[in-house]
Amino acid sequence: MKINQILVSLFVLALVVPCFGQEKGGKNGGGGMFDSKEEYGNFIGSAKRASAENPELRALIPLINDIAQGQPIGSTASRFGTASSELGLLANPRIREDIEMVDDQYREFQERQRAMQKEMAEQLRQIDFTDTENLPSQIKEIRDSAEREMNELLLPHQVKRLRQLRMQSLLQRRDLVQVLTADPIKSDLKITDEQSRELRDYQVQMQEDLQREIAKLQDKARSRLLSKLNPSQKKQVEEMIGDTFVFQNSRDKAEGRAKGKGKTYGKGK
Repeated sequence: MKINQILVSLFVLALVVPCFGQEKGGKNGGGGMFDSKEEYGNFIGSAKRASAENPELRALIPLINDIAQGQPIGSTASRFGTASSELGLLANPRIREDIEMVDDQYREFQERQRAMQKEMAEQLRQIDFTDTENLPSQIKEIRDSAEREMNELLLPHQVKRLRQLRMQSLLQRRDLVQVLTADPIKSDLKITDEQSRELRDYQVQMQEDLQREIAKLQDKARSRLLSKLNPSQKKQVEEMIGDTFVFQNSRDKAEGRAKGKGKTYGKGK
């Protein structure tokens, strides 16, 4: 067996086994897609294999798992600390309070979601997981259709605030560039692969600039500290430190080049 086939198999096994956590019917009684663990395993295994080399599809696996098990959308994402959908965030009572969602409104939302889960399951059954080129767009259409319908139960200001909170939840786990260059935000903003590369490169440059500024501040701080010593002590410390050596950062190592010497402490080169 080739190495990449082994890696795909391990990837599938690691993600499939912990996902099957309940019998048909799900936590909300909406009805899962399968009568047995074996059927579920075959289905989610196909999804995982298709997503092994497709980051766009891989981001949709939590949604697929929720539909397959008939559990509230966002449940899988919440358990594994990945990006929740807007609908999944509503399981949090603090989120509902923030967007001013009243109890009656949430009960109606839950009832509609149970019916929607069944509809989404039927749509998912029709998908051909061997069609990897069109697979992400098909699944996203199921998600987007559900979100559009469910958002009709919310007021405009609630929808807007819910989207803001989803963005904030993503930024708690990743930096801005990671959020912008990965789904679902990348697709929502239609950020191209070229733009993604530019953003990542610019982030690297910004980090290097930041490190230089930090080094300057550290220089000033050390100088102020050394000024509290007598001349003999200061000279000894300077001898202990010696000329500054600039260690390679990860980007330098990748390119195989050194950056040379930096500014020395106290000797005034």
